[in-house]
Amino acid sequence: MIAAQETPLQPDLRERAKSNDVAVARLIGFEAKEIAEGRATVTFSVEPRHANHMGTLHGGILCDIADAAMGMVFASTLARRNPAPPWS
Repeated sequence: MIAAQETPLQPDLRERAKSNDVAVARLIGFEAKEIAEGRATVTFSVEPRHANHMGTLHGGILCDIADAAMGMVFASTLARRNPAPPWS
């Protein structure tokens, strides 16, 4: 039996997430504090720019953070030998 050759993700989504090299994180201002297999901890400090017209946190900000965190969790479970998805 021939062993599968290890092909790193291009780019390695796990390392990008851990280094906070995620465009939406830079845009909104949140940070991944911990990423482990199957989990991610994200921190965020609310600023006036994140407010909706009522002066409270805009719900879309929370959705963006949740979406990015779920992506980090997914990326943490990918095997290194899996090729990058075609859209990356």
